[in-house]
Amino acid sequence: MFTSRLRAQGRQVAFVFVVMTLAACSSSSGSGPLDATAFGSKLKFADNELSGWTQSTDPTDPYQYGVFTDQTLDQRIDGGNMVYIDRGMRVAMYQDLVGPSGSICTLVAMDFSTDAKANTMFTYQKDINGAATSISPYDGTVAIGNSLSTGLTAYAHFKASYFEVQLDGYGADPTVAIPVASQFLQALEKKNK
Repeated sequence: MFTSRLRAQGRQVAFVFVVMTLAACSSSSGSGPLDATAFGSKLKFADNELSGWTQSTDPTDPYQYGVFTDQTLDQRIDGGNMVYIDRGMRVAMYQDLVGPSGSICTLVAMDFSTDAKANTMFTYQKDINGAATSISPYDGTVAIGNSLSTGLTAYAHFKASYFEVQLDGYGADPTVAIPVASQFLQALEKKNK
């Protein structure tokens, strides 16, 4: 009887081990829980990580840096948050940076759990904004830009992550802001590995 109980307990332990192992595997695939703080820290830029760009210290900007979930994104972009959430956004990191000659970058990094969902978000932004400016070295299926009167917004996706690099202070000529957007995107692609 003692041996039967020991075998039964051994099977229970083995079952629990298998379930925990499967849960850990599903988490690493991107569909499980995501540590929002770790996601933000991984993609945040340190001062001068890109030469001349530093964290904004504007006291009137309450979100110079922030990490948000699908439950809290409305704190950052009230009214526009559902565009991202409806397409699968789980975590978002926003960072405001100040660059050379007073130029400004608002960096947006979002986790969508799968490459397909991140690509859907990218395609939506590309279509809705009429983005047509090429961002070298990327082709139009990975990154594209939208010229603005004061700069450029670049949209990109790498793996399960989606990015926006909003550059202001460059004027209406996108050729001035494109190399800057490219630098940010290349750095984000490396950080996202």
